Amino acid sequence: MMDRRLRRQIKDYIRSFVRPLNLMSVPEVLPLPPGQRVLVLSPHFDDDVLGCGGTLRKHVRAGHRVTVVYFTDGRQGDPSVADKALVGAMRKEEARRATGLLGIGDLVFLDEPETRLRPRAGLVRRVAEIVARTAPDVIYVPSFLESHVDHFEVNRILLQVATRAALQCHVCAYEVWTPLLPNAVVEISDVVEEKRRAVEAYASQIRQVDYVGTILGLNRYRSMAVLNGRGYAEAFLLTQAPDYLALLRSLGVGRRRLLDRRYWALARRVRGFLRPGSGGGAAEATPGGSTASAEGVPR
Repeated sequence: MMDRRLRRQIKDYIRSFVRPLNLMSVPEVLPLPPGQRVLVLSPHFDDDVLGCGGTLRKHVRAGHRVTVVYFTDGRQGDPSVADKALVGAMRKEEARRATGLLGIGDLVFLDEPETRLRPRAGLVRRVAEIVARTAPDVIYVPSFLESHVDHFEVNRILLQVATRAALQCHVCAYEVWTPLLPNAVVEISDVVEEKRRAVEAYASQIRQVDYVGTILGLNRYRSMAVLNGRGYAEAFLLTQAPDYLALLRSLGVGRRRLLDRRYWALARRVRGFLRPGSGGGAAEATPGGSTASAEGVPR
């Protein structure tokens, strides 16, 4: 039987997007999310470019100050290379090259181990110091719905940062591995080639996954409801920080409630329900399971 708390959360989440009097809920098209001091929280090298690279380029064009924080060290990003320190250095250089193509120069490297990101006190303190230094009026963060554990953990870290200082800014949740239900989109048609080149700068990654085709395909899809499918757009869940943090707390994100065994067991049952006749043959996803990493490809 579905956990009552989870059922209520799912219903509340769906209600927030359902408009009974409309045929469909269409996100608002924005020139840019509000804010001129931009802080981007990126779990890995490339998440910033994949999830919101076009929008960041438009911030730069508008003369806004952009800072990107990379949480993990990139050492697991190429399974074919045994020297993990070399992999980390290579991926860091790719990040510098990619952000340079977008006009971003203020980068912070926290060098936490991939797939082991946690809201440790020392890490939370460092991120809080970055927030204090940059005084952002908009923070980009991977959506709490993201399937990768590091993306999820960045949300938990943001929650802990908020206990040290009141965040009175906008939060713009972006998508990489898990599409979200957006309430805002930014058209990036005029900068999509710059985003393409920035993604291509991650040569070590696109040797493994066609990020150029898949991410630009997602951006093309996001134009369907708002641009009649003629162009490219990036989609976001845009809220005030207190509202976003309240949502995380209501979902139990601070206690990793979304990752405990009950929810993984529920996910297996839901997959079985959605795949009748599969004979229970669907692969079971568990925390730290059999895949090479939570993304399926070591990052």
